[in-house]
Amino acid sequence: MNLSNFSGKTIAIMVASGFDENAFIAIQRAMMTAGGKLTVVSREAGLTNAWNDLAWGMSYPVDATLSTTLAIDFDALIVPSGSRHIESLKTEAHAKRVLRAFLREDMPVLLQGEAISLIELIESDADCPKLSNVDKNLVVERNLVTITAPSETLDELKALNDLMTTDTGESFAA
Repeated sequence: MNLSNFSGKTIAIMVASGFDENAFIAIQRAMMTAGGKLTVVSREAGLTNAWNDLAWGMSYPVDATLSTTLAIDFDALIVPSGSRHIESLKTEAHAKRVLRAFLREDMPVLLQGEAISLIELIESDADCPKLSNVDKNLVVERNLVTITAPSETLDELKALNDLMTTDTGESFAA
C-alpha cells in the first residue's frame, strides 16, 4: 500500500480511554511504514487505555493533551473508532475545538466508525463539510474522510493519503 504522502508529516490521532485498539494499531503500523509521525492526543495526560473487543486493552502513552493541542502543529487528524472514547470526546470542549479547527482550515481529517457522530457537534459551522452519504462505507467530502467501520485494507488511510499535500501554505488554525 502506497501512503507516501504521509512521509515526514505529523498526524494527530485524537483519543480518549476506550478507543478501538485494533483500529489504533493498524493506523500506527501504517504510519510507521509510511514514515509519518503519529502523535497521540488525548483528554487524559500520561496514559490512555484502549478497548479490545470485550475488555480493556493496553495502555498507550499520550504525547499531547487536548487542552494544549493546536491544529496548526499537525498535517492531519485521525479519530479512530470506539464508542466508549467517542462518548467521552463528545463532552470535551477541546475535542470540538480541535476538530473544528482542522475542518475550518481544510486540513485532512479521517473519522472512523462512531467518530463520524462528532460532526454533529460542529455541523452548524459554515465551514464544516455537510455529510450527505453517511450510509455509504467510505465517503470523501472536501477534506473529510469518513468510514462507517475500519477497513482491513485501510482504504480510509489511502483516501486520507490522497488528501495530503506537500505545499506549506500558511494557516491560522487554533
